[in-house]
Amino acid sequence: MAQTIELDRVAQILKSDRRYNRLRREIEAGTADDPGADGPAAAARKIVQDAIAIAGSGGKTRPVRRVADECALDRFYHRANSSLTAQQYGAGLKFRRAWLCSARRARVTQTYDTQEIERGDLVASEVSLDAREVVTAALEVLSSHQRRAVVAVCGEDQVVGLRGKTLCSGLERLHELWKK
Repeated sequence: MAQTIELDRVAQILKSDRRYNRLRREIEAGTADDPGADGPAAAARKIVQDAIAIAGSGGKTRPVRRVADECALDRFYHRANSSLTAQQYGAGLKFRRAWLCSARRARVTQTYDTQEIERGDLVASEVSLDAREVVTAALEVLSSHQRRAVVAVCGEDQVVGLRGKTLCSGLERLHELWKK
């Protein structure tokens, strides 16, 4: 009896394995759609479909799907149980852009091109200074807890964790600051 149950279980595994391999071959050939991951977490993600050219295929393109979330703030906003509003999300993205722009440093690699050394890059430094002013003004408005949450999630791209309410209130204050 136990041997029969074991044989049935092995037969089901092999059958599902053959189905999986057949579906994988059909997806690779382009004759079947890629169903992707299922479940509530996958359904809540922002999925984008792109066409990529496969090397050695003579320019033939193939549709692929990818998750469009770029940072922890995107993942928090697109989550099913997110408490983040569109205005707060916009304020967070504005802070993120300013944070990344202000945190960029000048290139420190050596160059032997004298024209490159003499010319300098005034435009990039002005943009960086403007971004630093935006970040400084934003951090002055926030409390210390809100500052830590906004910098961690929007600037440093850390997971939201238990800072969700603090992050939302901080982004709401930033939205009020930049709404004027």
